[in-house]
Amino acid sequence: MRIEIKKLLIFFFCIFLIPFFYAQKVTEPISTTNVDFIKYNYKIGLELLLQEKFKEARVKISTGLEASKKLKNKNLMGFGYQYLSDCYNQQKNYQLATLNLKESLHIFTDLNIEKEIYNCNFKLGRLYFKISEYDKSLESYFISLKIAEQNKNELQVAGNLQNIGEVYLLTPDLKTARINFNKALVIYKKLNNEEGIIGSLTNLGASYQKEGSRNNNEALVIKAIELFKEGLERARKDGFKRNESIFLGNIGSSFRRLKKYDESLEYLFKALQLKIELKRFSSAAHSCNDISETYLEINNLVKAKEYALKAVEYSKELNIHQERYASYLLSKIEYRTRNFKNAYNYLKKYHQIDDSLFSIKKITKINDLKIKYETEKKNLKIEAQQSNIALLASKNQNKNQWLFFGGIGLLSVLLITILSYSRNNAKKEKARQEKFSHELLQSQEDERTRIARELHDSVGQQLTLIKQKSQNLQQDEITILTNNALDEVRSISRGLYPALLKELGLSESIEQLINDFDEQTNLFFSMDIDAINSCFTESISLNFYRLIQECLTNIVKHAKAKSVTISIKREANTILTLISDNGKGFDINDGKKKYSLGLKTISERIRIMDGNLSIDSKLGSGTSFIFSIPIKK
Repeated sequence: MRIEIKKLLIFFFCIFLIPFFYAQKVTEPISTTNVDFIKYNYKIGLELLLQEKFKEARVKISTGLEASKKLKNKNLMGFGYQYLSDCYNQQKNYQLATLNLKESLHIFTDLNIEKEIYNCNFKLGRLYFKISEYDKSLESYFISLKIAEQNKNELQVAGNLQNIGEVYLLTPDLKTARINFNKALVIYKKLNNEEGIIGSLTNLGASYQKEGSRNNNEALVIKAIELFKEGLERARKDGFKRNESIFLGNIGSSFRRLKKYDESLEYLFKALQLKIELKRFSSAAHSCNDISETYLEINNLVKAKEYALKAVEYSKELNIHQERYASYLLSKIEYRTRNFKNAYNYLKKYHQIDDSLFSIKKITKINDLKIKYETEKKNLKIEAQQSNIALLASKNQNKNQWLFFGGIGLLSVLLITILSYSRNNAKKEKARQEKFSHELLQSQEDERTRIARELHDSVGQQLTLIKQKSQNLQQDEITILTNNALDEVRSISRGLYPALLKELGLSESIEQLINDFDEQTNLFFSMDIDAINSCFTESISLNFYRLIQECLTNIVKHAKAKSVTISIKREANTILTLISDNGKGFDINDGKKKYSLGLKTISERIRIMDGNLSIDSKLGSGTSFIFSIPIKK
């Protein structure tokens, strides 16, 4: 009996202990340094990424990456960085996506895993393209293209050629872009890859559309429409809604370039409706801008403004390029409605957005200017050599004549030569002085432009980068200080070079200049300015603008005036300008005043423009500058 009780107690004791052993087994932690654990986290992270649960995906992938670092498994580390890059890419944080992908590429290059080297370079090409670093984008694509060609993978070759063409399309090197698109199209047709064919038709059409618009060549625009319509038919047949919306928009914008506005609006509205259905709001902003531009061309300013504002709404935080272009359209619309203040504000916003973007066009323009400069320099050298040769020939001929005539003839020639020499010297001296003055003003202008460009392209970009980093780190004080510094740099840059002169025209730029003086000083300004935008060439317009600027600066610095009157009138073939103040005036016969640097600069600018200057001033009675400039278009 006791034995049975003992056995029964042992049995119950064992049953009592089972839950404890089970609990211990269940709660035993999984090793965080094992390969299965890392792969499990990557798998879950990628699944969450497909569900667009970015934060949770990033946590899982980061957990796997940290574990791979502890395990010192370089292969898994490479995949971890690549998956993190994919995550940041989908969140549109392209800078962090690029940094992680570069780390992944470095690891796979060390491990010599060709497949992943290809994947990293291909993805890097797309990321660099998104952040407008086109030279690096091409470099990455060329590496992945080389690998694809070595492996004879035609689909990958076509994909790289397509992407390389897209970079050249933006730079824009349209001829090189088309070479790559055509090569890709041939491969896609060979592989019967419908999606690739449609993409190539899109890009080929875009290249013809751009070139046709740039050169006013209707035949090229019509060629673009034919390619777009072929692509539209294929997209509808295969149910590619996204591509269908792109083709509709491209056909609409092409018809606008042919001034077929009804057809343009018909296609553009179809494109907009489809893009909204697909929730492709960034692309919808593009269509709204196209619609606005079409209405602007037919002078329907109400509708143009409506769709430009919609473009701003759709592009906000999604497509900075379309937001920038919408601001530019709104500035043109407000200008047309004579609302110059709003026009200026929208144009200012356009430039602010433009300042934050890197554009390869600037580099291209700088290179073009450099080539132009070197060419002109060589031409001037050749002309100087030819002039010297001609001068030597002339001297030899004169010498022979002197010997031939002899005697009295020699004396006459000598007398004429001396008189001519003195006269020419006087003319040359005057010409040298005038040339020196002109070159001095031009060098000042060039230096201002260079400094403005340096401030814009170097200091401005560095400050923008600091601002972005401080925003990412939520350092509000640094963000505010950086933003203030950026505004100051932009203000100085525009003061050095009046970029608005090209955008608003001469009349409105002078009005804005006067308004700036009005805001910055205690003087009362009154103005009466005719429309003179089309009266001068670009260089004379800049000189005229500087002339007004220097007159007003002299008044602010020296006149001690309370009010200033500016009148700019178009009289027949002349622009007549009066700038007067009620300040202290000066004695115009005072040599020190008459030959001051300010007045000499004003006189030189008027001389360069072939104008006439009259100064009326007396002590205590204010000063009036009256100058007439002939119209030169």
